[in-house]
Amino acid sequence: MRRLSLIGIPIYTLTKNLGMGLAVQSLRDLGFVQTLRNRFGNVMDFGDVRLPILTKDEGTLNLKNYSHFSASSDAILAMTKKIPREDMVFCLGGECGLILGSAAGLKQNLAGRPGLLWIDAHGDFNTPETTQSGFIGGMPLAFVCGRGPKFNSEIENLRPLIREKSVVHVGGRDFDPLESNAMKTSQMKLYSPSNIRTKGISKTAAEIADYLVDQSDWIICHFDIDALDPSIVSAVNFPSPGGLSLEDVRILVGAVNQTGRLRVFNLAGYSSVLDKDKTSGRILIDLISRLSL
Repeated sequence: MRRLSLIGIPIYTLTKNLGMGLAVQSLRDLGFVQTLRNRFGNVMDFGDVRLPILTKDEGTLNLKNYSHFSASSDAILAMTKKIPREDMVFCLGGECGLILGSAAGLKQNLAGRPGLLWIDAHGDFNTPETTQSGFIGGMPLAFVCGRGPKFNSEIENLRPLIREKSVVHVGGRDFDPLESNAMKTSQMKLYSPSNIRTKGISKTAAEIADYLVDQSDWIICHFDIDALDPSIVSAVNFPSPGGLSLEDVRILVGAVNQTGRLRVFNLAGYSSVLDKDKTSGRILIDLISRLSL
């Protein structure tokens, strides 16, 4: 069995989203690492990336806290590119913005074309030109695909980190208008919860896995927990009804893992300050214990 390398990435890009920054330590306190060891055996914990502290929101109305996010991405990149290329990588977040630095670091280790299964209620495909809020947490998928502002030369030399036609977005149901237009005209594949219910989760998962095999040599699975229906997991900043079930996620990840190309799994979007009794945190840990990675 290959080794699983764990990295904590406590990133958040607005001061009011501190709860997502605290999520990494909260899940660690609930026994997350031991759960991974019980489930997967050989786990190397690289600890948490040391990120700059965000104490005040700055920047323009359409791009808030860009300097903070850029510096955080640099730190994430520096850590992730140190992970041995033969390991399976688990990135424990934090906001979805963890994807830029982690994908850039890992792309330097792993040969071939990366593919991305993005499981999220939201598009995260805004840019400063389309955003309604300036929230960087609503932009990272666009950044990975080469859209949006420029970053340091190491990242820029690798962009697009992932081709849009190598992205499959699953669970989306809450998009900004201009963001929705951008996604529909992109080459990425889109599967809403209603699409999945019509086609069936097993057939959908198999179709996605086959597509990603055609489009990539190794695969990242990025899971924002707000893709789940909020009746299942409520500790999220941006809940949206009509989401996926725990079983949907388990089947999706399992199908991609069976391709033999899954190399990275990201967990994002948990807000520990909204989880007073830690029910959502325990549900997430139980779900991870049931995933095939």
